[in-house]
Amino acid sequence: MNRRDSNGVIRSYWSAASTSSPRPQSWQSRVLILEASRLAAESLMFALDSDPLLDAVGYSLNCPEALELVAAYEPDAVVIGWNVDAAAQLDLCERIHDLFPRVRLIGLRGKLVPREVEALYAAGAADCLESSCSADELLHAIADAGSRQMVYERAQRAAERRSLRKLIAHLASHA
Repeated sequence: MNRRDSNGVIRSYWSAASTSSPRPQSWQSRVLILEASRLAAESLMFALDSDPLLDAVGYSLNCPEALELVAAYEPDAVVIGWNVDAAAQLDLCERIHDLFPRVRLIGLRGKLVPREVEALYAAGAADCLESSCSADELLHAIADAGSRQMVYERAQRAAERRSLRKLIAHLASHA
């Protein structure tokens, strides 16, 4: 990993200066972590690195830097840790979802309080897990969020094709 002057850490191959370093495979999902605790962030990085289908690109210890890293590295998913304040989690979910709708957001909470979970989903989170979940459950949540995104995109393309066929049929019948 490449330690930066700021609080976050990114992989050295993501730095702009590094053009010859190996890049993640195209089939790997890139995941960014936002966690207020460095130990928890590094633990999540370690857990995500255990899955060959995931590439943990780095972590941020604060929300402003997390937004910068999402904009710079365009991860497929962002895991927002349980040590991040609930209001900050909601705000970040909304901002990332508005700016980068393809990024899957996974929220981690100390306890799953129904209204907080509903608020996270409303803010754009793909899933919300309790902090006591296993690494395997987190890995599955990231993969499931990716599958749901692909299903949604496939359905959206199919609907667009149907609409286009209807338009073509309508134009042909009125020509």
